Amino acid sequence: MRQQFLVLHVTDERAPGWDDAIDRPLMDAWLDHRRGPDGWEPNGFRVGDPATAREIVLRDDTVSVTDGPFPEFKEWFMGVEWIEADDMDQAVELLAKHPTARIGRVMVIPALEDPEGK
Repeated sequence: MRQQFLVLHVTDERAPGWDDAIDRPLMDAWLDHRRGPDGWEPNGFRVGDPATAREIVLRDDTVSVTDGPFPEFKEWFMGVEWIEADDMDQAVELLAKHPTARIGRVMVIPALEDPEGK
């Protein structure tokens, strides 16, 4: 059975920027794989600028909302998506081909089998 993974695409100030000649073919290949017979429909999306984000904290029945950007973040999310793979090794192999691996960082987190985490 295939497993789902949450993928976070984040910036990295030390990485090179987007180079259309290099990264467009990587992105096209990624999307082609996703649409292929062993793939799945693309379901990722880009996210807003850090200034549009909010942090919400509930403590002792008091809600605190802080506007972004958040000073503790050195990197920012470029986008998120869900992928399917047989296991973590295959997820890593797939994501190593994504342009974000070159121009930023990719974090992959396995989904739990059930909401209880059992």
